[in-house]
Amino acid sequence: MRIDQAAWRWGGIIVSAALMVLLLITTLSASGWLHTESPDVLAGDTAPVIEYVAADFSFSNSATIPLSGWQRRALPDFKLLQNARAHGLEPPRFWARVRFDRAMFGTRPIALYSDMVRDSFVIYLNGAEAYRSRGDASDTSFGWNHPLFVPLPPSMLRAGANDIVFRVETLKPNLLGLGSLRVGPDRVVRSKYNNQYFLSNIAPQIVSGYILIMTIGVISFWIRRPRECVYGWLALVGAMWIFRNLHYFVQDVPAGRELFWMASTDAIFVLSATVFGFAVSYFRLPRARLLYALIFSVCAVEVVLRNILILSGRSELPAFLLTVPATIVMLGVLLRWCLRAGNAQYWAMFAAITLAMFFGLHDMFFSFNISKGAGFFLQPYGGLLMFATFDVALTARLQTALIDVEDVNLKLEARVAAVTASLAESEAARAELQIAHAVDGERERMMREIHDGIGSSLLTALANARHRNESPDTIATLTRSLTDLRIGVDSLEPIDGDVVALLANLRHRMERELRGAGLAFVWKVNAAPPLAWLDPIGALHILRILQEAIGNSLVHSDGTRIEVRGGRSSYAGAPGILIEIADNGTGFDPASASRGKGLANMTARAEALNARFGYESSVGAGTTVSIWLPLEHPPVVRKGAL
Repeated sequence: MRIDQAAWRWGGIIVSAALMVLLLITTLSASGWLHTESPDVLAGDTAPVIEYVAADFSFSNSATIPLSGWQRRALPDFKLLQNARAHGLEPPRFWARVRFDRAMFGTRPIALYSDMVRDSFVIYLNGAEAYRSRGDASDTSFGWNHPLFVPLPPSMLRAGANDIVFRVETLKPNLLGLGSLRVGPDRVVRSKYNNQYFLSNIAPQIVSGYILIMTIGVISFWIRRPRECVYGWLALVGAMWIFRNLHYFVQDVPAGRELFWMASTDAIFVLSATVFGFAVSYFRLPRARLLYALIFSVCAVEVVLRNILILSGRSELPAFLLTVPATIVMLGVLLRWCLRAGNAQYWAMFAAITLAMFFGLHDMFFSFNISKGAGFFLQPYGGLLMFATFDVALTARLQTALIDVEDVNLKLEARVAAVTASLAESEAARAELQIAHAVDGERERMMREIHDGIGSSLLTALANARHRNESPDTIATLTRSLTDLRIGVDSLEPIDGDVVALLANLRHRMERELRGAGLAFVWKVNAAPPLAWLDPIGALHILRILQEAIGNSLVHSDGTRIEVRGGRSSYAGAPGILIEIADNGTGFDPASASRGKGLANMTARAEALNARFGYESSVGAGTTVSIWLPLEHPPVVRKGAL
């Protein structure tokens, strides 16, 4: 069965809308996960959990926990680099402190959780070191996007108030910040950590693996069909998305930390440009080259602006905000094209690209602490949506191709059955063809014999008569005899029922003779369908009728002009071909004229073809001889003189 395009289109729109609603619900649910004031006691179903929406911060170069200078700040906070530099700290660092009451958890094992800590950090519990992210200064592993889970040792806990202090510092690239903090029963906090670790690190690996497999497949398509640039663009999108996703799960980077961070961050702009470059090719937008140039020009401006802001020690947020109007403009162009084209696959891909851009906007707000959002980065999943949508479109295309192949196979089977059923008839037809081939061969032999024998003799006699200056009557008689012979030979030529070709042969044979007699020859023959029933005998009948009519005009009309007309015509409602020979001679009175042998012969030949013969004439007005040949009805050929 065929794919219902209308249903597919509306289905894609409904699914896309459902995904957006689901995303909104997930975002709202995650952003409001059981918190009020600091510290927040989150009453779960089985145990309380404290989520800190604020903490005490100190920007101090002290090697030990500062005793003063603490200030209250909201969590999460990723804008701490500017504050540390404002205090002249190098390397940039800060201290953060939260407190909780052990009594509220009873005797349960408790643990600390944070969705993100940037960069190198040490955790103190009640003044004593409890956890260190790096064992030594030479450890430059890349784990900024990994969540933190630290079981709090019971031996270090106090019965009442307890302090947890973070000392966080950063090296190049300078990233300084602290995400949300939670303290609660080990089992509950561990569950949150596992969920966050899966969404932030494991799932991006799975998505990258899927994109890698799809990219390899797309490249194979592109190699075989290099003119379809959409595959090349999608392969480029896949490569950029895989590279961008590396920083979510790669810890030991092959290049330097600073270089890798710079490249993976600039990849955001390049990825956005390649996505829209792919969209231009996928949607087949007009003026594609101009759009490519504009898209990558904006990308270059964004990359340069971001690096200038970093070198000047300022926030790189303006560079990212520049992507917002560019994205809105491109999405508007794609939406307008979808409304115009109304293609189901266009709508589905537009929804996927829109969601991917929304994910990027969400991550920008999340990274710059503008909004908490879902609490983890969503951009890795944008690639999943785009490639899955393309996979669905490609699968639909393949399904349609398979259906077409099945239809062709059914038609071929039916054709084979028909051919098989006609084999018996073909066998009989083959015998008839052999006979016809033998007849054709004999006809060709006769034509050669006539041409080489009688024809050569007549040509020799004509040449001798002219050389000896014989009488004009003798020369004219030999010329007409030679013309008669050639007309007879022409009737044996295979013309596949083409009456126009038959008349053309007659014109070729007789036009010189007519002009020699001083008669103008006018040709008004229109295109006419072939007569399937016309064989050499029938062709000779027609030629002899027309030759007799032209000969009569030559001998009796005393005219100056002979006109040959032909074309489609109907008789008694039946389709056919009408041929007329008309002169402008003296004419005669059909009522008083005796019916000669010539008219009788022409009538007999017409009856042999099941045709209609007629003539019209009047004194002083010329004569018109006509023959109407049936188109569809086979003639009843009667025996008649040739």
